[in-house]
Parts: sequence; structure tokens; C-alpha cells
Amino acid sequence: MRYFKRNLLYPPHNRKSDTKTLRGVRDAYVEQLKSIRSRLPDGAWKLACHMFHDARVVSVSRPAKRELVITLDGAYWGCGYDFIKDQLLGSRFTRLHFSGVKKDWVPDTIVGDDWLNEEMSLSEIARFDYQVLLWKDEIRIQADDVSIEASDNLELLTLHHANTARARLDEV
Repeated sequence: MRYFKRNLLYPPHNRKSDTKTLRGVRDAYVEQLKSIRSRLPDGAWKLACHMFHDARVVSVSRPAKRELVITLDGAYWGCGYDFIKDQLLGSRFTRLHFSGVKKDWVPDTIVGDDWLNEEMSLSEIARFDYQVLLWKDEIRIQADDVSIEASDNLELLTLHHANTARARLDEV
């Protein structure tokens, strides 16, 4: 991660994070996002604008060779937050469905881990590079697209995901 590094956000030896420095890092990150906006797919831009701080990873699945699905529960605000538009995503559970995944580091052991910060950037091998700092780990996904689905009903999100995967298999 280029901006939100663990030692900056959570300094060792009980030192407090410098608010002025953190604000500067956040502002630099927002400027970087704006500079790459036109080169990101719409789904990646939408994801880049959302924060899921304090969300818990509920599940990780790989429905197809180049697909990855991560489901989150809540966040600091009870749901995802669009910090560009200053509005809440509005539902407790969020499903991030990455497609055209070229490379990723997303171990199954992140289930139950807490989401801290995320960063979006461009990738040399895919259309975007999404990195997330978790409480116990970090993940990285280089993909061509992503969709975001939110619901207050986890079963509904899971059922929709299963039906979509089933329909894809029927096409083959």
C-alpha cells in the first residue's frame, strides 16, 4: 500500500498517529484517485470511493477461474460509506464481485478479519489494483472490473450470488 501504511495508521510503541499527517495522506490519496478516474472502469471508481473501515469479512469465494467474491458485514457507519459523495451505501452487508482477476493475494484465512483501509490504483497487468489493510493481514486484487451489491439480508446476497453462478454454468 502506498498511502495507508500500517505503521502510519497504527504506530508502534503506543505512539499516537499525527492527525495533520493523516489528513495530508488522505488528501494526497484523493488527488491520486481523481487523477486516475478516467482510466478506471465504473465499478472500480465506485469501489475506490467507498470506505469499509471496521467491516468484518464474512466470506471469500471463487465462483470461476477469474472471479473473486468478498462479502463484508457492516462498517464503522453500519455499512459502506462513499467519502466522495458523502453518503452511506445504506445496507448492512456488501458483496464485492471482482471479475477479470489477473492476480490476487486473498487467503481464505481473512474470513473473520476486520477491514481497516483500502487503496485503489492502476495496474500494469489489469485495469486496476485494489489493496486492503486488514487487522491481521493485507489483500491485493488486480482485476478488470468489480461490482458492488448491498443488502440488509445476507441470505439474499448469497442466493443472488449462487443463482448468478448457476446461470453461468447453464450457459456452458
